[in-house]
Amino acid sequence: MRDATRARKTIDTLLPESRSMNEQRNFVSTELEGTTAVRRRRRVPIWVWVVVIVLLGLVAWFGWTVFTAYKGLSSARDDALAARSAILAGNADEGREHVADATAASSDALDATESPIWKAVAAIPGVGSPLEVVGPLTGLVHDLTTEVLQPAVEVGAVLNPSELRADDGTIDLGALRDASPTLEQVSVSAGELNDRAESIDTESYLPQVTEAGDSLKAQLDDLSGLLTNTSLASKILPDMLGENAPKSYFLAFQTNAESRGTGGLMGGFAIIDADRGKIELDELAKNNELRRNYDPIDLGPDFAKNYGNQYDATSNWQNANVSPHFPYTGEILRSIWQQESGQSVDGVLATDPVALSYILGVVGPVTLADGEQVTADNVVDLTQSEAYFRFADDNAARKEYLQQIAARVFSKVEGKISNPAKLLDAIGRGVSEGHTAVWSADPAIQSVLSGTKIAHEVPDDPAPFASAVVNNGAGGKLDYYLERDITYSASSCQGETRASTISVSVTNTAPPQDYPRYIAGRQNETTAYEGPPGTNRSVLSVFTTTGSVLSKASIDGQQVFLLTAQERNHPVFYTPLVVEPGQTKTLVLDLVEPTAPGAARVPLQPATLLGTATVDVPDCSGS
Repeated sequence: MRDATRARKTIDTLLPESRSMNEQRNFVSTELEGTTAVRRRRRVPIWVWVVVIVLLGLVAWFGWTVFTAYKGLSSARDDALAARSAILAGNADEGREHVADATAASSDALDATESPIWKAVAAIPGVGSPLEVVGPLTGLVHDLTTEVLQPAVEVGAVLNPSELRADDGTIDLGALRDASPTLEQVSVSAGELNDRAESIDTESYLPQVTEAGDSLKAQLDDLSGLLTNTSLASKILPDMLGENAPKSYFLAFQTNAESRGTGGLMGGFAIIDADRGKIELDELAKNNELRRNYDPIDLGPDFAKNYGNQYDATSNWQNANVSPHFPYTGEILRSIWQQESGQSVDGVLATDPVALSYILGVVGPVTLADGEQVTADNVVDLTQSEAYFRFADDNAARKEYLQQIAARVFSKVEGKISNPAKLLDAIGRGVSEGHTAVWSADPAIQSVLSGTKIAHEVPDDPAPFASAVVNNGAGGKLDYYLERDITYSASSCQGETRASTISVSVTNTAPPQDYPRYIAGRQNETTAYEGPPGTNRSVLSVFTTTGSVLSKASIDGQQVFLLTAQERNHPVFYTPLVVEPGQTKTLVLDLVEPTAPGAARVPLQPATLLGTATVDVPDCSGS
């Protein structure tokens, strides 16, 4: 009995309430049924599996689409580069093969980027940013192959300098002229594609996509420049190089150590003859073989007011290029040479030691009579600095030394060139940086040159413009050490006018040491200034947008009064500027200018030290 009672208490302990055996069975059965019900509720419906499978399929489809697009884009880009190299090397068949491969690869990539899944994912904010980059790039490469490279293959001989230029330097003018229509077509197409490329934002969270976009932009910009220059050459070189009649040109060697508007003082000159594509140096002379004054010519009232009375710019060769507008320089030097020699040249060219350094980097060094080697690395220093120290007391010897360098370089360029393509690249670099300029006395040729970098013009249109021009203000050679940087910013396109700011910094990097008087400057009562050895005096002019009005000017934060002028419809503000060694002076112009359409132009004056141009001016063309 006691044991039975104890057992019941144990059961009561285990079960909160005393239950009969039937109740316990019912309890267990209920628990089991509940568990089964839970299991039934957790079973995944078939439609869910269908959705999952579809989503996985879409992800796989999208992954394959991305792979196809990126692979096609990469392959097309590589084949396009290979096609360009083959065309420039004169390998037409190889070029056609690469163009065909690039077209096929870009077509596959283009199909992928136009698929529904691509467009759907690209529309997702943030997630789709790489696709928004790859899509436009793919279309760009496809159009590059079909609109530029395919037709370019057919004129490959003209794009290949080795075939265009014979060993004796003669240019195949007939090939240039025959290829001109095609070159113009592909040049325009390449320019339009280059503009499209610039409008594509390549920023993405995938660095591979960003790098691919930036690389393609750089390559397209390079190709566009090459085709533009080649197209220009095909239009003008046959006439300029004497296809129908011999031509002659005045070549000015500019010395950037003494700044002038187009670069530097003319340190020497040469006469170049061209006949049926063959170029020869007819005469090489020192600048002191010219007289100081000739009969002036009329270049208009603005030029006369700005440069006539003070500089005698149209009659004195020393100041023939104080204006940055090279066509003025061309007309003046042509007039001076005609009065000096009786010869009427067909145009005027200008170059400087920086441009020569690029050429020497391709053709190799030249050796002077005494065994000294002039190389790409030392020609700028030798001609614009070292020579003035070495021949401080013998100006005639210095001029003879510089003349010998120029003659040796020209002679080497006249001969056989192992890599003509690189030579053209070197010449093109000098042109793009403003170190080489050309003016033609033939209005038809000059109209083609106009607007290009080689024309070195001050534009006369109303689009935004800012330019800093330094003219030496002491007759010295310290501008070799001068660095110029310019910043141009303007507010939005709202309204008929907007506020703008032009900031010009001039830095004197001259070492604090004694300099021969010929370098330091020949001061007189009008140019006298104080400062330690190496102090530089310049006349700084700032060209601004047509119709702009000056609100305030300051130098290093101190308000100043500026002299004013006008040239080719641009207001010009100028002031003398004295800068000591190691010092920087900054001129700031606060302006109100018309809200004119067009991209801002900020050309850099050619100099020994490469300056910088920073532009933050919205293009109001669409306003």
